[in-house]
Amino acid sequence: MAIQSNAVRSWQRSFVIGLLFVAGCGREPAAPAQTAAPAAPTQSAVQPTVPTATTPSPAIAAAVANPARPAEDVVRDADRKPAETLAFFDVKPGQVVFEFVAGGGYFTELLSRTVGDTGRVVASREEPPRIAGARLPNVTAAPDQDWGLAPDSVDLVFTALNYHDVINLKVDRAPLLARMFNALKPGGTLAIIDHAAAAGSGTRDVGTLHRVDEAVVMAEVKAAGFELVETSNLLHNPNDAHTVAVFDPTIRGKTDCFVLKFRKPLASAATGAGA
Repeated sequence: MAIQSNAVRSWQRSFVIGLLFVAGCGREPAAPAQTAAPAAPTQSAVQPTVPTATTPSPAIAAAVANPARPAEDVVRDADRKPAETLAFFDVKPGQVVFEFVAGGGYFTELLSRTVGDTGRVVASREEPPRIAGARLPNVTAAPDQDWGLAPDSVDLVFTALNYHDVINLKVDRAPLLARMFNALKPGGTLAIIDHAAAAGSGTRDVGTLHRVDEAVVMAEVKAAGFELVETSNLLHNPNDAHTVAVFDPTIRGKTDCFVLKFRKPLASAATGAGA
């Protein structure tokens, strides 16, 4: 949702080849604005099961209100609803979080401050300035070829605005999701946020509009052994017709996004493969 700088976009392009090896993806690269006129919004085939408002814990509220947050992050809060989003995923002090493709680090900062000194965040593809000089001492950059996560060691796997790129880059999602599954503790949470495409569109728009049909993501993640816990309408925008690219100035930063909460079944344990 953020407007990316040229430097960040250059950084993103530089790791595309590496992504194909580690089954990852980055934030959206620059794309020309689309000029198609918006059509009537398409209703998602998957209806939210929780109310829009989610009450944040004191730890989350303090993380969002922290005066050390960059000003450019704070101005995005109205659209991204970070307090409610982290509350929906039940982020708590002391947790171990793996952030898949952290990019500019908007959520990295919030996750770091919420889990606190007793927790830690392992972030793949983190933009270096965010954590330079031990600015967020409980954040570790995950190695490109190996996330460095032991089986059954992570409380939360979090990824925002990346799944459509995984598909667009033709990454095999089955082994990627297996690695996430193995890293999570039984009962651990997989959090996925992405730009919504028209219901029934499948993967048609992943490379053009940078959107994906929510039903596709749900089906693939369930097939990997995860249980769907809840969906949320926190980031739903009924005025987004799903017909223009997410970079279009008429919708950029305000796209209709789905928010999905999955769980690794309590009876499951990692096999060690891909962890």
